[in-house]
Amino acid sequence: MRIAILGAGRVGTTLGRRFADAGHDVVYGVRAPADPKHADAPGQVLTLADAASRSEVLVLTTAWAGAEDTLRAAGDLRGKVLIDATNPIGPGMVLTHGTTDSGAEQVSRWAPGARVVKAFNSIGMEVMTNPRFGEARSVLWLCGDDVAACDLVSQLATDIGFEPVRLGPLQRARFLEPAALVWITASATLGREFSWGILRRA
Repeated sequence: MRIAILGAGRVGTTLGRRFADAGHDVVYGVRAPADPKHADAPGQVLTLADAASRSEVLVLTTAWAGAEDTLRAAGDLRGKVLIDATNPIGPGMVLTHGTTDSGAEQVSRWAPGARVVKAFNSIGMEVMTNPRFGEARSVLWLCGDDVAACDLVSQLATDIGFEPVRLGPLQRARFLEPAALVWITASATLGREFSWGILRRA
């Protein structure tokens, strides 16, 4: 699978390494590929438009404040699977979108025709690096309106060790994005080596 990570920060490069280790072809899309800060990126660094045009799957990993400009610079994303790993968090750790809208739905409006799936937003980099906890795997919550796109993202999550759990249409991101704040808040007490899991009755 050809994957473009939009953004080459810590979250983007962590996911990029994991996907590359799983055998996928990964590139990074950034505003200024020649910037020296990208010299140590773990893969080829291209412009946002070039990275998007050559890839089947895009992963939006920028800070929320730069998400709209990043998507506009990436060009026409119609038909592309776009994984939204961002969280619409503003100053004071407050969500900019609440129960009547979500960041993922906003991303879908910014990238008309893209097949948006919300995923990889409610965990930290440490869990992305290693989603296994003994015999268990971290749950990866995801949601989206396009069933085939959700199938693909579920497989990518499985490829890197997660247990994907679908929560329905993209509108459910209205609940997934606050879950990120739960994880961030709990990490202050529990540390960052913890994740979501499911208890099932026999």
